[in-house]
Amino acid sequence: MQATGIIAEYNPFHNGHQYHIRQAKRLTQQPVIVAMSGSFMQRGEPAILSKWQRAALAVSCGADLVLELPCAFTLRSAEFFAQGGVSLLAASGCVNALCCGVESADCDFPALARIACDAGVQEQLQALLRQGTSYASAWEQLFAAHSEKLEKPLSSPNDILALSYTQAILRHGYDIEPLYVQRQDSGYNSKEISSTLASATAIRQALATGNASWQQAVPPAVQDALLHAGYDERLLWQLICYRLRLLSPEEIAARTECSEGLENRLKQAADCRSLAEAVAACSSKRYTASRCRRLLLQLLCDVPREAWAQQHAAYLRVLAFNDTGRQLLKQMKKTAALPLITKLGRGWQYDVGQAEACHTQLALELKATDIWSLLQKRTELNRQGNDYYLSPVYVK
Repeated sequence: MQATGIIAEYNPFHNGHQYHIRQAKRLTQQPVIVAMSGSFMQRGEPAILSKWQRAALAVSCGADLVLELPCAFTLRSAEFFAQGGVSLLAASGCVNALCCGVESADCDFPALARIACDAGVQEQLQALLRQGTSYASAWEQLFAAHSEKLEKPLSSPNDILALSYTQAILRHGYDIEPLYVQRQDSGYNSKEISSTLASATAIRQALATGNASWQQAVPPAVQDALLHAGYDERLLWQLICYRLRLLSPEEIAARTECSEGLENRLKQAADCRSLAEAVAACSSKRYTASRCRRLLLQLLCDVPREAWAQQHAAYLRVLAFNDTGRQLLKQMKKTAALPLITKLGRGWQYDVGQAEACHTQLALELKATDIWSLLQKRTELNRQGNDYYLSPVYVK
C-alpha cells in the first residue's frame, strides 16, 4: 500500500485543511499520512489544542494516519521544519508523494529547488544572511538573479515551505513526488473571515477576540473542541521572563539557536511587560517575529543548543489513525526505517534503543508536552506526563 504525505500543524484544523486532504486523495487515489507538529508551532506559539486532539480531528475529517513531527524540528526555521517532516514521511517506507498547499501553484518549485540546492547559491545565501538580509529576502534576491521563471516574489510562508519540502526531497534523493495544491483561502497571514474558508491565523484571532465568525471556517467537530480551547499567555510570558532574568546572554545562546548577538536582545527583553512587547522589542528587518518567538520557546525548553541541531527525524510516533491507518501501521512494521512508537512507556529509552538522536528528540518532546500542559486554562489538562498517559486515538 502506498500513501500520500502531508506536513501540517492544524492549529487549528479548518475547512481549507479538509479541502487539502480531499485534493491529495483525488490526485493520487491513495490514503493520507500526516506529519503533524506536536505541542509547539513553527511560528513560535503553543498549540491551541493538544496534539492528540488535533490529530484525531484531522483523521475524523479525512486523514488516515497522523504521526508526530518532533519539537526538535517544529521550533526551527522552514528549512529544518521541512527537512524533519520529509525525512519522517520517507522513513515510513510507504509514502511516494507529498502534497503541499501553496499560494502560487503555477510556480515551478522543482526548478527553484534545484537552484537552491546548488552549492554556489548556498554560499551566496550565507553571505547575504551575514550581511543582515532576512532569510525570505535573501532567497528572493537569489531567485531573481538565477531564475527567469519567477514572476513574483516567493514571500508566502506556505510557498517557502513548499520550496523547502522540494529541496529536502532533491537534496536527499527521496523517492517522493511533490504535488502542489492551490490554497483556497485569503492566505496564510490573512486575518479576514468572509466565507467558509479562512486561514488559521484569522481563526485564532477571532477566537481571541470573541468574534464568532470563526465557526463557519471549521468543520463541526472542530467547533466543539475550540469552544473550550485556550492557554494562559500571561503565564507563558512569566515562565519565559524567569528564564531571561535567570540566565546571562552567553547562557541563553547555549540553549537556543541565537546568532549575530541576538541573545543580547533577548536578555534585554526581560524588562518587557508581555510576550508581545518582548517579541516586538527583539524583532527587526533582520530578525523576524516568528524567529524571536521560536527562540523564546527554545529557551523555555531548557536543552543544550545541540538538541536544536537535529537533521532527520529519529522515530515514528503515532498520534491518531483509522482502519486504513491501521493497515498502514501494520505495513510500516516491516517497511519503516525508524522505530515505530505507539504507546510511550516509562522505559521508552530501552524500548526504542539507545540511539542518541532518538533519545534527544523524545526527551525534548516530553518537555514540550509538559510545558504545554502547564499553560492550559482547563485544569484537567494540566497533568504532568501526558506523553506517558495518553495513547494514539483510534477514529472509527
